[in-house]
Amino acid sequence: MKFVIRVILIAVLGYYLPFYLPWWSIMLIAFAVGYILPGNTFNVFNAGFLAGGSVWLGLSFRIDSATGNILSEKIVQLFPFEDATLLLIASGLVGAVAGGFAAATGCSFRNIFMKKAQKSVYS
Repeated sequence: MKFVIRVILIAVLGYYLPFYLPWWSIMLIAFAVGYILPGNTFNVFNAGFLAGGSVWLGLSFRIDSATGNILSEKIVQLFPFEDATLLLIASGLVGAVAGGFAAATGCSFRNIFMKKAQKSVYS
């Protein structure tokens, strides 16, 4: 259940806050969610990866559709891609990796400063 909450929080905040903050605010959001909602580092990474990738892919697709593929067609000429869709997928992959590592960093940062409960000798 925490996984779904992490994904939703990162995705919703990551969608709306970059309108007011810099493009890298998705990493701040993923870091904060990874710190606030503790868990297994692998699960936290997966939540950040999924949310960051879906947000960046969705935003890049929305911007590309709104501009009529003008910018993406010009950028595709600079890269060895043959289709603008691969450029959108690459953008989503960059957002996914950034969100995943930021969330895992937040979880690891929490684990550094939080003491784990010691098991009793009698239990």
